[in-house]
Amino acid sequence: MNPYVVMLGSWLVLLQSGAGPAFKDYPVGEVFRGTQAEPVLSTRRARDFRTQLRNETKSGANFAGHYTLARWGCGAGCVTVAVVDALSGRVWFAPFTVEDGWKDGHVICDHSTDFRVDSELFVASGKVNGRFGTHYFRWHGTTFSRLGDSPSCDRVAPDG
Repeated sequence: MNPYVVMLGSWLVLLQSGAGPAFKDYPVGEVFRGTQAEPVLSTRRARDFRTQLRNETKSGANFAGHYTLARWGCGAGCVTVAVVDALSGRVWFAPFTVEDGWKDGHVICDHSTDFRVDSELFVASGKVNGRFGTHYFRWHGTTFSRLGDSPSCDRVAPDG
């Protein structure tokens, strides 16, 4: 049997069981401790959110070694996510927002996020791209890759 199929099957069972990827599984080599570069406002979207990007980057790198994960409200019950390179100031926007999940007039899944400066793992709970649950992404290079989803909400990645 193809080892990739076995690995994928094991991964799906892990996600369905409620356990998810751990921060330690996606380590970074070094954590940047220097002065954060100003966000580069080279796109219309970055210019539209320049105040939020500048405010969010004041404290420096907080994600995946040398990035700042910037988050701000995009209305009632949702968050916009951007990543700013602390070294160059380059800005990327996530291809998703993290929202409260509503059903029958009630919030059944509050939005939340979890991440670490020493890991490429980003965890979002709530409704992401129309799906309820906990969503696991890896930031690597210049993009988020979806690692998988768990149907339960408010579960964060294990530290261990």
